[in-house]
Amino acid sequence: MSCQQEKPTALEISEAIRAHRQSVSDVVDIYLARIESENEFHHAFKSVFADDARRQARVLDEELAAGKSRGPLHGIPIAVKDNIDIAGQSATAGSLARRATVATADAPVIERLRAAGAVIIGQTHMVEFAFGGWGTNSAMGTPRNPLDRLHHRVPGGSSSGSAVAVAADLAPLALGTDTGGSVRIPAAMTGLVGFKPSWGLTPDEGLTTLCRRFDVIGPMSRNVADCWALFDVMTAAPGSEARKLPVLDRPLRIGVADPVAYGSFSARVLSAFREVCQLLSRRGLALEPFAFPVDVNEVLTRTGCLIGHEAAREFGETLSAKPCSLDRGVHYRLSDARRFTPDDYEREWVIRDQRSAEMRHAVAGFDALLFPTAPVLPPRLDEIIERAMPLGDLTRVVNYLDLCAMALPTQRTPEGLRHSFQVIGPKGGDHLIFALSAEIERIVADMEGEIR
Repeated sequence: MSCQQEKPTALEISEAIRAHRQSVSDVVDIYLARIESENEFHHAFKSVFADDARRQARVLDEELAAGKSRGPLHGIPIAVKDNIDIAGQSATAGSLARRATVATADAPVIERLRAAGAVIIGQTHMVEFAFGGWGTNSAMGTPRNPLDRLHHRVPGGSSSGSAVAVAADLAPLALGTDTGGSVRIPAAMTGLVGFKPSWGLTPDEGLTTLCRRFDVIGPMSRNVADCWALFDVMTAAPGSEARKLPVLDRPLRIGVADPVAYGSFSARVLSAFREVCQLLSRRGLALEPFAFPVDVNEVLTRTGCLIGHEAAREFGETLSAKPCSLDRGVHYRLSDARRFTPDDYEREWVIRDQRSAEMRHAVAGFDALLFPTAPVLPPRLDEIIERAMPLGDLTRVVNYLDLCAMALPTQRTPEGLRHSFQVIGPKGGDHLIFALSAEIERIVADMEGEIR
């Protein structure tokens, strides 16, 4: 695991570029060579834009030679999930069955990244239509979790390839999308930082959506500072100066949500979560119990209708026309989702508004919440039951109750895996969650010998 810590961070690469210790072309060539040698094993990238990336690099090097820097992402390669439009490329949304068209323009979030000097290096594999949590894709292949080179463990989904690209050091940063945990789950499974922004904060045009009122584009990285650098560009007004990572400037009231009361946990995850909370208390954070106004069964049932109905409406034609070409798990989920009626769907949005209001009342006075990210550690691919999707048990509540959340890696396990927990905030509390996450990341790193 120590080798993962030695990999340069995105901001370390950025500093080397600005100090002219490395050129952008050198950095791009390093990552392209790594992708060429490692991607067959990891299966992270669906498409690699080698020629375009090298052309971008030359332009960015010329700008640096002329004294122009576009900011912290100048020259940083970024991997992009295959459901976000990139001009001149086809976003297949992880599907061989659905007709893909070549995008005529970049999605706004890609435009912002390019303007900030980021190098779009390729498209990553994903769960078909983003409709699944294990990270599997029987039609296009399942990316391999880099934390275990002996066994093919699931990477988590649906942003599976984006997580694997960063965790395997095939790219320093990546974009994923999160409908019910699809940035945070793969981040948790592969030992990364992943952030689900407040809904509406990042532009979603140019995105193949699964459930429009839940879907958000989110950043994935190996630490909080890198995640912030990507998030800042995604959310800032075009042309604005880079903002520094927020820092805590006051004591916080932090709630600890109990996964036992919520209704989903494993003994190992529960023990690790409580251990980290005890550590944070010893280091001076004010923690107290918190209860969600919903439990896991209600969240899964209600989001199942909302996500499922939109998925069946959007992708049902593909199910009817090419059923045998679909991923097996997605075929089952789309077929099952046809049972939801438009009336069911509209009724559930009314209930969702009520539950979100209840949550705003329950969380009043709290600055943030802590909760595990996933109820289990990543299993081996040959051990999973495809129709069961427990990895979203603890993440969907964030989307359902209209919150924002960071997935943070914590303890290392004897088999080389990582535990993870969420730092959750109210809608619009994104900057505070980054500040708190950076503080927790520092505490956990400083005290790593104190936790198993």
